[in-house]
Amino acid sequence: MKNVFAPMIAGNFDFVVGNPPWIRWGYLSKEYRKAALEMWQDYGLFSLKGHAARLGGGEKDFSMLFTYAAADHYLCRNGKLGFLITQEVFKSKGAGEGFRKFRLGDRESLMVTKAHDLVSVQPFEGAANKTAAIFLIKGRVETRYPVSYTLWKRKKGIGRIPTDLKLKDAVRLLEREELEARPIGKTTGSWQTLKAGDVSLSKIEGKNSYQPRSGAGADPHGVFWLEVRNVLSNGDLIVRNLVEEGKRKIGRVEDRIEADLVFPAVRGRDIKRWGAKPEIYILMVQDPDRREPYPEKRIKKDWPYTYNYLTIFKDVLLSRGSRTVRELAERTEFYAMFGIGKYTVARYKVVWKRMASDLVAAVISQDKTPFGWKTIIPTDTTAIFATGIEDEAHYLCAIINSTAVRDFIKSFSSAGRGFGTPSVMENVGIPKFDLKNKLHQKLADISRKCHQLKAGSKDNEVSKLEKENDELVKKLFGC
Repeated sequence: MKNVFAPMIAGNFDFVVGNPPWIRWGYLSKEYRKAALEMWQDYGLFSLKGHAARLGGGEKDFSMLFTYAAADHYLCRNGKLGFLITQEVFKSKGAGEGFRKFRLGDRESLMVTKAHDLVSVQPFEGAANKTAAIFLIKGRVETRYPVSYTLWKRKKGIGRIPTDLKLKDAVRLLEREELEARPIGKTTGSWQTLKAGDVSLSKIEGKNSYQPRSGAGADPHGVFWLEVRNVLSNGDLIVRNLVEEGKRKIGRVEDRIEADLVFPAVRGRDIKRWGAKPEIYILMVQDPDRREPYPEKRIKKDWPYTYNYLTIFKDVLLSRGSRTVRELAERTEFYAMFGIGKYTVARYKVVWKRMASDLVAAVISQDKTPFGWKTIIPTDTTAIFATGIEDEAHYLCAIINSTAVRDFIKSFSSAGRGFGTPSVMENVGIPKFDLKNKLHQKLADISRKCHQLKAGSKDNEVSKLEKENDELVKKLFGC
């Protein structure tokens, strides 16, 4: 940081311009992470601690540190910096909070004057990264909101723009929209970008009456995600592990296990708006009540075939990449799972895609499998609201699938793997369901009907109900 990238000329400058390297924290070598850790901490870029950081909220991008260090070492007082940078520094949830303090530790402030969003333009050849530009001044003045935020898009019908075009020629193929950016929830929150004077969506912001959760952690997928090949006469199953799922190379196994701990599972890709169909099964060896794995003694006694299956992967399970899961396995049982509680097995769950560019939600409950009715388990590629009341689940689903709430989430959450994380719901002021409230009941009825119509492929009728749903949700929030 101080040597390889340093300018040949020492000193401070009025202007610093560049395109720093974009590398996720997890992809940096362990040696470099250790060497640079003090700088991250000194600049206050690690805003999350413990549990939140381990869950991925701490997945920083190296460009964050590079920007701060360049401003610190190379800008003179009142000097200006302009960097191309990943858009996630503005729109990411926990990972960007430290960056959005815009302070060099306890020293000088960085006043952001404007930002440009080039995500839709994709200016780098052969790359689909989220490009943005940030402009800031180093000094005593803090960032004042709203910040000017220019959204660039390709004009209708324009494909990929050649990277060797001159600026004047490229601009003819683009259109720009002038927006305002301000943090949502707290001063370091994700930037919400709206047109000046647009207050309709802001009425949705508030304290949520419901706690969003992540789906069941099953690391590695190639061990816990299964295909049921056959049901034996005594009810046991012949299963095959889905080795194509996940990043780790795991050997394919076809084995016999008991059916008790096998459940139909819904991934993000299995969710459609107003409907979700399980396409795989999950082996869930975690006790939802205790939030710890079933004791080895019990697994051996009650589910011996399942235990034999797990022991095949013992070395794999004890060498998992997640420090949180690895420590839990070392403290309890080698097959420990994560992110499983009573909410995972709740009678009704509203489930939505976690990695997407739009909110897509459905209500799930139970599924009739070849070995009986079983609770549907949401996987860790989804997020959920859990409830024991069917009407309440449909009420929540109607709200999440509404245009207003979807637009609200899009205004501050960056499309991609973190778009639909549970945290995006924390600022959606959903009122607690009231069975006696006619508006709440009407929303629940619409969601239930949409699920029925979607199952019957009656999309035209679904569209009509969605329009009615949009108006009712606006009324709910006073938009």
